[in-house]
Amino acid sequence: MRNYRAILLAFFVGLGCSVLLEAATKTEDKSDPKAASGPIETVKLFDGKSLDGWGYYLVEPDVKMDDVWSVRDGMIVCKGKPMGYLATKKDYTNFRLLVEWRYPPGVDPTNSGVLMRINGEPKGLPRCVEAQLKHESVGDFWAFDDFKISGDPKRTKKVTSDKWGKLTGIAKESDNEKPAGEWNTYEIIADGSTITLIVNGKQVNQAVDCEITPGKIGLQSEGGEIHFRKVELTPIKQVESPKGKTVNLLEDETLADWDFFLRDRKDQTKQDTTTKKEDVWKVTDGVLSCKGRPVGYLRTKAKYDNYILDLQWRWPENTKLGSNNGVLVRAHGEEMVWPKSIEAQLKTENAGDVYTNHEFGITPVPGRTDGRRTPKLYPSNEKPFGQWNDYQLILDGDILTLKVNGLLQTQITGVEELPGWICLQSEGRPIEYRNIRVTPLGK
Repeated sequence: MRNYRAILLAFFVGLGCSVLLEAATKTEDKSDPKAASGPIETVKLFDGKSLDGWGYYLVEPDVKMDDVWSVRDGMIVCKGKPMGYLATKKDYTNFRLLVEWRYPPGVDPTNSGVLMRINGEPKGLPRCVEAQLKHESVGDFWAFDDFKISGDPKRTKKVTSDKWGKLTGIAKESDNEKPAGEWNTYEIIADGSTITLIVNGKQVNQAVDCEITPGKIGLQSEGGEIHFRKVELTPIKQVESPKGKTVNLLEDETLADWDFFLRDRKDQTKQDTTTKKEDVWKVTDGVLSCKGRPVGYLRTKAKYDNYILDLQWRWPENTKLGSNNGVLVRAHGEEMVWPKSIEAQLKTENAGDVYTNHEFGITPVPGRTDGRRTPKLYPSNEKPFGQWNDYQLILDGDILTLKVNGLLQTQITGVEELPGWICLQSEGRPIEYRNIRVTPLGK
């Protein structure tokens, strides 16, 4: 076994003086603290020209960094031997990480991986969680040295190694890797205790109950040549405000705590005064059903400012694509279709989009916001019609976060701060809700 002091020395040399400085100053992840108004900035971890901002570790301490990694034609070229990894000099906890990679044309693809939340003793497989890049296993998870992680029991295996400690693997649900020589895209969303893997636009794996700890991001050298062309990180802002008592908004099945507005079918500038609340909305055994007509919304009588809203929704099995609905938050002012508000979209295959109504204030997301609409980050991850979906909306100060079935689909800042109603739209087609719960957030 190699001399432990020699290994540590090699690691410190690889990371340079910045590692010692970080240890002395306890530099922490800058992605977590709640920020003031303004867009969420994406950081280019690789500038396309150099390996500035990166250190390294190799199991052979006499091998230099540039013997394994180099920059050529705007990409990182890794020879794959000896075993080790590039590591960011900064620590990150919660983020969206975009990595583009390929195995070189004409060469048999081998093994590599993207490491996250690296912490503890530097070694060949450090304590962290890995998004696998091994050929034909892209999308698998591996957690090393007893790093805490959970997933679907049917796809999870645990291994104990004398060399690497306790390992947990979670196999991907499906394969979406391109042939060797073609560029692939990995989107890795580390959001608190949930980590999601998206390969070439398709969600292939998700882990839960993951250990939340600051750590470095690494690119492995593990077997053969591999190329990286883009490595970009966008912070995910986490809820830091104190939480209050969770309230079930459907506890009273008579909907006594809800008001409603419906648009007159003949004169759309007026309110429908003939249709009753129970003609459109009804709660049975905890399930709120909405007929979808007339057009309008059910709204809370109380106004809410900062909170976590958790709910489940489903479309009937015979629903047609294009059926529309949504959740309005911080709604206020004149009652109309639609009031001034921000809308978390529920239109089929569009859950996670954000719309603003009547110039409700947000900070536009560069490259994404187009007029009233800020589209979701990833392709639809809604479940088939007839199955329940989970929607989580977080309004914490000027930050709005939307998660669909555990996947962060949108986060925007600069959201106008004021108390408002929570509204459930009636917009043409039947839809059902259940488990509508609001947890207030303090300031």
